[in-house]
Amino acid sequence: MTKLNKPEVNLKDNQVTTSNEIVSKDIKIESNLKVKRILDILKLIPTYLSSIFIVLVLGGIIIYILMTGSSAFSLNLLFDDYQEVLNTITVEYDSNLTFTNPNIEGSYFVERFGITIADSVDTANEDCVIVTWIADNSPLKNATKTNGDGTYTVEVGDRLDTIRYKNDNNVTQVTAANKGAERVAEALNSATIINQMQCKTGGGGARGSLITTLYLILLTLIISLPIGIISSIFLTQYAKEGKIKTIITTMIDMTSGIPSIIFGFCGAIIFIPFCDTTFNTSGYSILAGAFTMTIVLLPTIIKTVSESLLVIPRSYTMASLALGASKTQTVFKVILPNAIPGILTATLLSIGRIIGESAALIFVMGTSIQDHISVTGSSSSLAVHIWTIINQENPNYEAASAIGIFILIVVLILSLLIKLISKKLNKMAV
Repeated sequence: MTKLNKPEVNLKDNQVTTSNEIVSKDIKIESNLKVKRILDILKLIPTYLSSIFIVLVLGGIIIYILMTGSSAFSLNLLFDDYQEVLNTITVEYDSNLTFTNPNIEGSYFVERFGITIADSVDTANEDCVIVTWIADNSPLKNATKTNGDGTYTVEVGDRLDTIRYKNDNNVTQVTAANKGAERVAEALNSATIINQMQCKTGGGGARGSLITTLYLILLTLIISLPIGIISSIFLTQYAKEGKIKTIITTMIDMTSGIPSIIFGFCGAIIFIPFCDTTFNTSGYSILAGAFTMTIVLLPTIIKTVSESLLVIPRSYTMASLALGASKTQTVFKVILPNAIPGILTATLLSIGRIIGESAALIFVMGTSIQDHISVTGSSSSLAVHIWTIINQENPNYEAASAIGIFILIVVLILSLLIKLISKKLNKMAV
């Protein structure tokens, strides 16, 4: 038999060739991965840069507000009236009285009337002269009001303004606080009788604006929450899927993106005449502001409450209906109580928006800062108060920043509450 020769196969060469191909493929894959990583990094650079820029800007604003407003931030700023109280008094010099200089640093001693005064700045960021010390037996403790309405007691912290007096030569002279505490002290030390001296107290506070903001929050929530909740129930529980529902939800989404100043313009056209006719108001009013803020907040309330209604497990609805409850009973006794966390979230979001809103309210509530508040009258919220005192001839950035600190604290507290409620809502959804 003839022996057949088997073809020889160079396995070694095939193995070498195969391993080279694998290595080259690995190199290509690795290079491609490196390119993709580089491209991904390049794509992320704008995101990182924009994020860093936003953080720096917001951080800078917050730092500026804290540094500028910390010196002016106090309870007096929040609870004092904006309008100062002016008392005009008259008092005579008594040569039998003697007073000892308390040697208060930075103050000037008025020996004849037993007080010390110093240069200062009031809450409106204007120069003034204040009383830093007064003796117990000072004649200014029992000064007579020029209008004849009893007596007035000068206290530490009172601000002195225009002073008309007679000097030792019986010559009537006038001096004012804008000349500085030293000049005022020299004038008073030469006075035998003070015919008129203006003493100012209070002023520069935001009590009226704080009360206005509370009224605005209360009225807006009373109007907007029922409308928003009922609308959410209709859209999620009763409205059938179709073009009409799609159009309504689209319009709600579009409305939430409209600038608030447009709402203010619409409020001035619609709600001011409506309140004048219905509630006998006259132009700007807190009521008109509440109606305007209602249309500003309704998109947020409707979307937030709708989301909270949709996360309620459908098994709750099916179980209620299976037990014989009607659709209405199921909605108001099963679904709505379980959506309370979402309703509270919508409420807190609304409160934060009301506190921070200014553009829309300027058109319907005006910019005048009032101390005596009425829901049918003009007034300003805290945000509008800030805008007003910055827009003056002498902008008061310290007081504006101090009010800003208060708003930041309130918004921070509301944000924390929203997170806590959202956490509970997520647990309920699970």
